[in-house]
Amino acid sequence: MPRLANDFVGELKDRIDLFDLVSRYVELKKSGSSWVGLSPFNKEKTPSFYVHPQKGFFNCFSSGEKGDGITFIQKIENLDFYEAIEYLSREFNIPLRFMEGATSTQSHGQSIRRELYALQEMVKDWFHEQFTADDEESKTGRHYWIEERKFSFETASNFGVGYSPVDRFALGQFLRKKSIPDYLLAKSGLFYERKKQNDWVSIFCGRLMIPIREKLGRICGFTGRKLSITPEWGQKKAPKYINSPETPIFFKGQLLFNLDLANKAINEQKDFLLVEGQLDAIRCHSEGFHTTVAPQGTAFKDTQAELMRKSNPRRIVCLLDGDDAGQKAALSYVPIFLKTGLDARFATLPIGSDPDQILINQGREGLAKIIEEGKPMVKYVCSKILSNHPTPNEKTRVGEFFFPFLTEMESMVLCDSYLNEISTAIDVPPASVKADFNKYKKNRRPAYQQKMSPTHPPMEEEPYTERLTTAEDDLLYCLLHDVRLGRSLAQIINPSWLDTKVTAGRILAKVIAEISADGLLSTAEMENLLEEDDERFLFQNILFQEHDADPDQNILDLANHCISAMFIRHSRSAEKDLLSNLQVNSSTTLSNTELRNQLKEIRISRKSPPQIFENELEPIP
Repeated sequence: MPRLANDFVGELKDRIDLFDLVSRYVELKKSGSSWVGLSPFNKEKTPSFYVHPQKGFFNCFSSGEKGDGITFIQKIENLDFYEAIEYLSREFNIPLRFMEGATSTQSHGQSIRRELYALQEMVKDWFHEQFTADDEESKTGRHYWIEERKFSFETASNFGVGYSPVDRFALGQFLRKKSIPDYLLAKSGLFYERKKQNDWVSIFCGRLMIPIREKLGRICGFTGRKLSITPEWGQKKAPKYINSPETPIFFKGQLLFNLDLANKAINEQKDFLLVEGQLDAIRCHSEGFHTTVAPQGTAFKDTQAELMRKSNPRRIVCLLDGDDAGQKAALSYVPIFLKTGLDARFATLPIGSDPDQILINQGREGLAKIIEEGKPMVKYVCSKILSNHPTPNEKTRVGEFFFPFLTEMESMVLCDSYLNEISTAIDVPPASVKADFNKYKKNRRPAYQQKMSPTHPPMEEEPYTERLTTAEDDLLYCLLHDVRLGRSLAQIINPSWLDTKVTAGRILAKVIAEISADGLLSTAEMENLLEEDDERFLFQNILFQEHDADPDQNILDLANHCISAMFIRHSRSAEKDLLSNLQVNSSTTLSNTELRNQLKEIRISRKSPPQIFENELEPIP
């Protein structure tokens, strides 16, 4: 991919209304000239997330995150910088612009990911071509899809369903003809690890192929469903389903099948429908249940629940098998939903059936009826623990199930609501349930807290404090809040003074080098020099820290303090090196005399570190 035009990122920021972008994820209310809402990064009761559209940045006080629209979409969607640019360009219909004849400056890791996404798309098209081919193998795949599973050919096209030939070398040979490099094939998750064979051996042979898309709709992997012609694995039967192994773009625990489509239909008045299988999700979506998602071939994880939480659904409705395995899965979901702050209902399917079969045999109405009969989370758990005539021990077990997870909840409002639900479900007064809960919390405290002397009461919660900063962090803060410092810093700062192990040091090194060559830079021009996400995040975090200008020259004073600290730090390091050289050199030569003179000069210069004076600051041209 060629390098973006120098002014494109700035144009993108200018053309995107930050309110329009953020309000897709956060319910915002007017607050003066700004907007405020609950943090999308932390669970909180009191809104502390502020959006300033006119200034073009957001500030989340609960998590410490701040930045512009690009940073927001990177954080909320877990994208790298170039992926965020592409996402915003597509969402707001702003065509990408590139420098002519320039090469990409992105990191190798980012380049690999982009190439892998493109490769998966190419492979999806090839699998679909095999699905439509006029040969016996392809007919077997189509027969399973259309005759056995009762899906339409149109649905196969919409979801990119395909077929992988029995020939284990076919896919590799196709990609070789397309000049796909070996390093990319090795990381694609499509082939077995090569040893001595010359050809690439496909993981998927004789299988129906279902593309897996991440939240933005890009194909990141595949699931292969066994067919009658699927080769067996020697004495061991081939598994019914095979998923892509984890790759730089495919992480099962961070994916939900069909989330890219479900997100287009979800809102605060709608529920996510969580089913177990991909074909169930395809059937549900095709029949009008457009907010259906499925875990990706693994146990449901809190990372997957967090993906749904970011979409702000009303609740999650879980459609689970009625057998023992389905009930066990349901009980494992409860702590995840409580931890994530999601409300949930559980709808139990008849034993031996799945949403796919119900929709085929009973239609939309049959599945809608099962969903309607779903039970709220607390009521469902109680139905699995309590008998028809609950004993006190059974009621106690309900508390033992919920209390550990409720203790971890940050919202006391939610916690209190669940305690009231438990009280109703087990027919015990709310005061008794809450007393047991408080007793559980007290007994759960670490021993050192319980044994603390009455004469030494627990310390009050310490106020929030900012992280400790380095001289480089503080100097970068000064430069970003008064760019006039740039020319003087370029003249004073020796690159060896900077600690480039810290992110701010690397940023300063790039900016000061550029100022030395081309003169003063605006903050936008400085940001254009940065290529790594950690550099951009820190840059914006510091840029959007509020600064109250005052007549005491605090920015200049702080800058001089930082310069002095770095100068002294460097001089002490140089002094240490000279002393070491003097100890090693035992001869009384002129070299020793030179070393002592250098040592003397260092100690003298340390008393007068360089500094910037007000009259040296030039106005911005």
